[in-house]
Amino acid sequence: MRWGAAPFGIVALLAVAFSAIPVKAENAPPDRSAIAGPLNTIKDVQDAIKKCWVWPAAADITTGMDITIMLSFRRNGEIFGGRVTYKTPNVSEPERAVYAAALADTIKRCSPLPLSDSLGGAIAGRLFSFHFIDNRKQRKA
Repeated sequence: MRWGAAPFGIVALLAVAFSAIPVKAENAPPDRSAIAGPLNTIKDVQDAIKKCWVWPAAADITTGMDITIMLSFRRNGEIFGGRVTYKTPNVSEPERAVYAAALADTIKRCSPLPLSDSLGGAIAGRLFSFHFIDNRKQRKA
């Protein structure tokens, strides 16, 4: 086995597993105590991130947005890094900045996650992909 082949396969598997997380739009910040720990599974991590994410206020946006973020975690549950890997094209820079601020707020709100020792050791340093779809401003049929 080549060095690096297994981590890429794991990242690809996790990206597929988290490729379409449905998230409801809410303006009220989530209650941090709603994340009960310790988190023991990847599904628990997925649910915790969904609880932490808060969409920008509808007044601050003009169109919908699909956004994919990559996060990695430390063994103790701190979010080690977060970046936007996909945003809907043809969205204005000010609107993109609003969504980038939402990502930064999510990282502050969620870190550290209450990971179990075994899950913390298993996911430390691995990349997780989360896909959010904001369709609040899209025309309804």
